[in-house]
Amino acid sequence: MRLAELAGQDHAVALLRRAVAAGRVAHAYLFDGPTGVGKRGAALGFGLALICPDRPAEGCGICDVCRRALAGNHPDVRVIAPAGTQMVIDQAQEIVALASGRPHEAPARVVIVDDADRLNVNAANCLLKTLEEPFPGTHLVLVTAAPDRLLPTIRSRTQRVRFVPVRASVLVELALRTGVERTRAETAAALAGGSVARLNELLSSEAAAVPWDAVTALRQAAAGTDMGAIFDAAAALGDKDGKAALPQTLALLGRFYRDAIASACGAEDLVLLRERADELATVADAGRRQGLRPLRRALAAVLEADSALAANVNGPLALERMLMEIRPCERGAAG
Repeated sequence: MRLAELAGQDHAVALLRRAVAAGRVAHAYLFDGPTGVGKRGAALGFGLALICPDRPAEGCGICDVCRRALAGNHPDVRVIAPAGTQMVIDQAQEIVALASGRPHEAPARVVIVDDADRLNVNAANCLLKTLEEPFPGTHLVLVTAAPDRLLPTIRSRTQRVRFVPVRASVLVELALRTGVERTRAETAAALAGGSVARLNELLSSEAAAVPWDAVTALRQAAAGTDMGAIFDAAAALGDKDGKAALPQTLALLGRFYRDAIASACGAEDLVLLRERADELATVADAGRRQGLRPLRRALAAVLEADSALAANVNGPLALERMLMEIRPCERGAAG
């Protein structure tokens, strides 16, 4: 992946491209951020920018040098990942050996340490001197989703580059490029939690197409006049069999209320679920009439229910409480 192709990480990409273009590349970097947002791809793109002969400082992605690097066959762009649950001293010594000599054929060498938070104490201590003074032209990139698990002495020897969750609108565009319909793209983006990797998983399965029925059932139960419908819906979705699908259901319901709040405030550019515009308009109009309080209360109730379920609170009980909290919002929209 070229740096220019990395989606949703404008700040990180701009920082790296400036450093390469100015010839002021740090000897060691720490790429940290949530899982699946492009850290490892950025590290490879960074390597291409440093070694590509056809497009120096950018990387072309198609020349022989770039193709070999992307395939893991270039001696000067190496990825070292834990062989087991931990990265042990033998692998650390391999990294030290790679960083102790001049590049084989490229003008620079990039050693990427994936899942660097899994370095055990001995392995981490083995890398300290190398991180501080690698061979000239050698650059180490530590990639992690858990930077706090690294020794402070490791973190202090690296330049930190932060990666953020990818915006939902960017995820929708990435999904649409795969040829899926917009409804499915929006649903997958809402469930992906800012992760491109998670988005791809959802698009490769039926998971993103299922939960809207459950979302609708919850909203209808809250909007009805029959209080028994609330208890029935909570029992149906919160039992042992239905509980596994609840995180996705609540993620979609929460996104729906976020979009309704954005729409009610006139921030249409922040709305993700555009294929559900009619439903959103109804709820947003009711929210404006009610001063947004029921909408904010509904969103807070969904987030609280999600946290409760993650803490193994009784499923039906958590859903009953949530449905009672979202009832004023849905009743207002239905009325």
